[in-house]
Amino acid sequence: MIQIRQAVYEDIPKIMKFIDEHWKKGHIMGNDRTMFEFQHVRDREVFYIIAEDDVDGRIYGSMGYIPMAEQEHPCMSTVMIQSLDNPGKRMLGEEMARYFERNMQCRNIISVGVEKRYAKVIDALGTNLIGKLHHYYRLGIKRDFRIAKIYHYDQLPITRHKSRLIPLKSFTEFTDLVNLNEIKKDYPERSPAYIEHRYYQHPYYTYKIWGIQGSHGIKSAFAAREEVVGTSKVLRIVDFFGKDTELACIGSEIDRILLDENYEYIDFYCYGIDHNIMDQAGFLLKGPDDPNIIPNYFDPFEQKNVDIYFYSWRKEQVHVYRGFGDQDRPNHPGNKRS
Repeated sequence: MIQIRQAVYEDIPKIMKFIDEHWKKGHIMGNDRTMFEFQHVRDREVFYIIAEDDVDGRIYGSMGYIPMAEQEHPCMSTVMIQSLDNPGKRMLGEEMARYFERNMQCRNIISVGVEKRYAKVIDALGTNLIGKLHHYYRLGIKRDFRIAKIYHYDQLPITRHKSRLIPLKSFTEFTDLVNLNEIKKDYPERSPAYIEHRYYQHPYYTYKIWGIQGSHGIKSAFAAREEVVGTSKVLRIVDFFGKDTELACIGSEIDRILLDENYEYIDFYCYGIDHNIMDQAGFLLKGPDDPNIIPNYFDPFEQKNVDIYFYSWRKEQVHVYRGFGDQDRPNHPGNKRS
């Protein structure tokens, strides 16, 4: 009989084998244990649910997750839910989700990167919020675009402020300079330990973290990452911590970074931030009538627009960013950071 249970450390090889055989051959999470453990293991605790035959040990379904804080009842981000046809013809995807809801005791479950065609299935599970991340971008002054395809060049005016972007090159700088009490007010809360692991300790990616310094210190920060194609590069904001309104104050600093680093553009997939705030910062909303192509896929690179859908188990005033879950991870092993 198929039983649904929490995975243990010794299950990792067969979970990875299941991913490689039934998700996608060659998938990084099925072939790179460093990446698997970085994303789904803390102190040998494995953040995975499996549906397993209790006689022969065969896996028929799996669901990964990532706690976003170490507090009681944290928010969780779920990833890579997969189930196979099985002898009992059970709805294992739904059963694993129900098991997760009963046993994890989390405040909310957020999944980024769900396929639009699964919306009805998600609805059947009782999900209250299914949405699409808004895609914002700010073009640089260069006109020789190679990563983006720009058919209509436009620059919104920015609201100028005295706020400055301060590089936080180490986690020590982050904890020393950022008002962590303000960061904790963000929802979903990402704890300092989560931020350190996710953005300062990534085995392959190097993230740039900036704090927004206003007249009362640093109450907000964001994480971003460069993408390079040939001789061109862009910057992608993947996560934000703190007060939304402070984003309205960084337009001139964004333009400075665009110029200093010669980026084609800076973009930001997000949900829950008021459009007027992004407008004041000079970011254009990539809407259906916008002819420009601002790519999402870089590994491998595909010059096309991509919509990113998500669900939130509970309908709350939630913020969702591209950096949640596994939407900003490598697809292929690379050189480990020293």
